[in-house]
Amino acid sequence: MKLVKKIAVLITPLLLFVVLFIPYGWVNSHFILDWLGCSCDIIDEAGNIVENNFNANDFTALFWVFISICVATISVFLSKRIPKEKMWFRVLYIVGMLLISLVITYQFCQMMTWD
Repeated sequence: MKLVKKIAVLITPLLLFVVLFIPYGWVNSHFILDWLGCSCDIIDEAGNIVENNFNANDFTALFWVFISICVATISVFLSKRIPKEKMWFRVLYIVGMLLISLVITYQFCQMMTWD
């Protein structure tokens, strides 16, 4: 039972993705999209195509990468719960959490892309 609690504590940083997914999706569709626009080209009054250089998709990618960095940082602090004798496991844990969070970030960015 002690091992299960330790594992549960070590994976808690991933809950940031679960907690933030629905609120960010709502804010993204109601405010960020209106503010920054989609990745579509914009046509001005003269009929010229104007590129939208920074849009809601870019903001979404930056937001989720920031959350991945937060998860990795929290994981560094939580890795101190792993005994010093198992330093290889600490490194494996931190790298694993970073990779998992980057995969989640990629999936979330794909799901929240505006065309």
